[in-house]
Amino acid sequence: MRHFLLATAFVTGLAAPALAQRAGTYGVEGQSADGSRYEGTATLAPLGQNTWRVTWRVGNDTASGVGILIPQGPLLVVGYTMGGQTGVAAYAVQADGRLLGTWTQGQGGGIGTEVMQPGGATGK
Repeated sequence: MRHFLLATAFVTGLAAPALAQRAGTYGVEGQSADGSRYEGTATLAPLGQNTWRVTWRVGNDTASGVGILIPQGPLLVVGYTMGGQTGVAAYAVQADGRLLGTWTQGQGGGIGTEVMQPGGATGK
């Protein structure tokens, strides 16, 4: 049992720095439901223990939302508005700090995908 507790403490200690890396600027690459590709940036700022403000800038468009981090995933789920339309995005939080997302927006929706890369750099 003691070894299990020590291993758990060790893994928890390693996870803490990764959690702290989520605040800041991310490079964004995505694909809309119609297949068009886009890139831009997103900024994540903590509002509380598991609550985050997310602001995207893609071309001339800006979207703003509030999300909840679900530690069991870990999963970040964000409700947002852009251009008078509402949307929701869900991101699987990766160990390297990337966020792999699926999103929908507006009436009729459709599903888009998005990757956020820490540090503001896109994969290109």
